[in-house]
Amino acid sequence: MSRIGELQCLIDKKAENVVQLLVGKGKKIACAESCTGGLISAAITSVSGSSAVMDMSICTYAISAKEKFIGVPPRIIEKYGVVSAETASAMAEGVRKTAGSDIGVSVTGVAGPTGGTADTPVGTVYVGVSTKDGVKAKLVYTDPSLSGDESAREYIRKSTVLAVLEWAAEVIQTEQ
Repeated sequence: MSRIGELQCLIDKKAENVVQLLVGKGKKIACAESCTGGLISAAITSVSGSSAVMDMSICTYAISAKEKFIGVPPRIIEKYGVVSAETASAMAEGVRKTAGSDIGVSVTGVAGPTGGTADTPVGTVYVGVSTKDGVKAKLVYTDPSLSGDESAREYIRKSTVLAVLEWAAEVIQTEQ
């Protein structure tokens, strides 16, 4: 099986786990995605019963969409950049509040193969998670060379989806 195929199998299992955890706790989730372009919400909604837990998902690829639809303050993007922990945090908080969900998750990054810089190379992605208890963000760097012979862009995007689902599962399990 290919690396991307292996990632997809892991994504499918983790998405099912996330849905089960959310159902079990009676919680709902919302997603704000940039470089993953809807892959997180696609993974969640591919699980039967996900309609009980998925509030909304929005692909805020453009800066203007981040600002207009989920309320990311322009000053955050101006000060820290669109690919930053601060922007990921604002996206997660914004989508959670907009949807009225228990949990908001977000991603913003550079999937490549273009768009990278010395400070923000291809594979740099920040993910955010927001709950009533606060918001956190972290760097998820996926080295494009790990994709082997396959598409580095697809590998980075799928690796990001898996990282978000794993983190969401951790947060859901610890939430009261």
